[in-house]
Amino acid sequence: MKTKHTVIAILALMMLSNPMLLATVKAAPWPNLPATEVQLTVVDGTTSYFISTLSGVPVGYDVHNGVYPGWCVDHETHMGRSVSHDVMLYSSLSPPAALSGINWNAINYILNHKQGTMLDVQQAIWHFTNPPYNGLNPTGWAMVNAANAHPGYVPTTGEVLAVICLRDPYDVDAQDSIIELVIPPQGQGLSPGYWKHNVNVYNGGHGSYSGDPHITPTQLEAYAAYIAANFHSGFTLGWANEQFQNNAHKNMWLTIANWFNAAAGLLPYAGD
Repeated sequence: MKTKHTVIAILALMMLSNPMLLATVKAAPWPNLPATEVQLTVVDGTTSYFISTLSGVPVGYDVHNGVYPGWCVDHETHMGRSVSHDVMLYSSLSPPAALSGINWNAINYILNHKQGTMLDVQQAIWHFTNPPYNGLNPTGWAMVNAANAHPGYVPTTGEVLAVICLRDPYDVDAQDSIIELVIPPQGQGLSPGYWKHNVNVYNGGHGSYSGDPHITPTQLEAYAAYIAANFHSGFTLGWANEQFQNNAHKNMWLTIANWFNAAAGLLPYAGD
C-alpha cells in the first residue's frame, strides 16, 4: 500500500510539472465533449431510430469514434443516410441555445424507460421536440405521461444521457439528432487490471476490447503516443504489455494505468 501511495504521489508531481497534462486530467464536468466539429453518419436502425457513427473525435473525450444508438430530434427535416455530416456535440444537460426550449429532462427519462417498439420511443421523443406531434399511440402516451410525472429527472451512473448532435446550419441534408451515451462511474480513473486486459488484447491476447469508456485499437495507439510524448519517451504498447504480464513488475502497473488514464482524460485510479 505504501508503494502504491508513493507512485500516486510521484504521478501527481509529474502532472503538476506539465500544464498541458494537468488540463487534460482536470477535465470539464462529465461529459467532456470536443469543442470542434466532428463527423456523424447515420443509417436506419431497428432498436433505435438511427445507428449513428461518430468519426473525427480527438482522443481524451467522453465520446469516441464508433457506433451509438441515435434518435431524430427534428421530425420536419430529412437526414441523409450513409453520408458524413459535420456536427457539434452538446450535453442535453447544457443544450445549445437553439435547442434550449426542448424538455431534455423528459427525453432523458424516455431514453432510460423505453416502452414498446423503436417507433413508439421515437414518437414519444418527437412529442417533446416537435410539438404538437399527433402520431402518438397509447404506448407513446404512457412514456410521455411518465416523463411528465418526473420533471426533475436527471440520469445517473449506468443510465443513458442524450448527447445532442447539432448540425452545421449550412448542411441542408442534415437534421439535429441525439446519441445515447452511457454514464460511467465518476471520480476516478480505470484500474491497472482494465488497462492490462485491453493492452493484452491489442497485443494478440485472448478476449475483446471492453470497459468504460469503450476503447478501440486506434485509441490505444493514440494513448500510447500521448504517454510517449508526456511521460516515457520509449513507451510502446508492447513494452506496457511486458510490464503487465510480469508480476515482478507489479509496482509499475499503477503508474502505467495512470498514464493511460491521463491520456484518456480520466483522473488517476483511486481504487484499492
